[in-house]
Amino acid sequence: MSSWTELLERPEPKQHVVQLYGRDDQLLTRHVGQYLAEGLRRGEGVLLIATPAHTQAIVRSLGEEDARLAASAADGRFLALEAAPTLSRIMVDGEPCRARFDEIVGTRLQELRARPPRGGVRAFGEMVGLLWSTGQTSAAARLEEYWSGLVEPEAVSLFCAYPIDVFGGECAADTLKSVAAGHTHVYAAPRTLFASPSNRSRPH
Repeated sequence: MSSWTELLERPEPKQHVVQLYGRDDQLLTRHVGQYLAEGLRRGEGVLLIATPAHTQAIVRSLGEEDARLAASAADGRFLALEAAPTLSRIMVDGEPCRARFDEIVGTRLQELRARPPRGGVRAFGEMVGLLWSTGQTSAAARLEEYWSGLVEPEAVSLFCAYPIDVFGGECAADTLKSVAAGHTHVYAAPRTLFASPSNRSRPH
């Protein structure tokens, strides 16, 4: 199995990884910055859907990529959306609406795919994590399904995150199994990486 660094720097199309980060989000934002920075270096499209605090930290972590980030934003290859307002536009009666998700998120992924040089697209999304953190687990699972529905046909690599501290005793085995089911790889910060059982039969 690839290392976590390899998964972030050279993700396969349709790869869907998740980081469980607990209360310490510094490692998360550093990893997301690494993931996006490599995408910028490769000329790929990037979609960032995060909280304002995480967006600020992620952009700051790009460091020397500032020039590439500005150029990518100018030519439409870097798009940033705020997680909570975007999520509110997708939700209907307490559940995510597939049509709205496709319109809001799917359209932007298609726009990124259409930009020259028509390379890969990397996305980081925090909307599922927001649902999870407020106890809306069924809605979170549904939104994961919608993301997977876009990742597969669009050949996008996706990085998402859950505020779960695996080592703090708050994560039951069935919870971890549920989270892993929708992802190709799970990283439980700061030291554990494993492939989801569903990844064994998933094409890349």
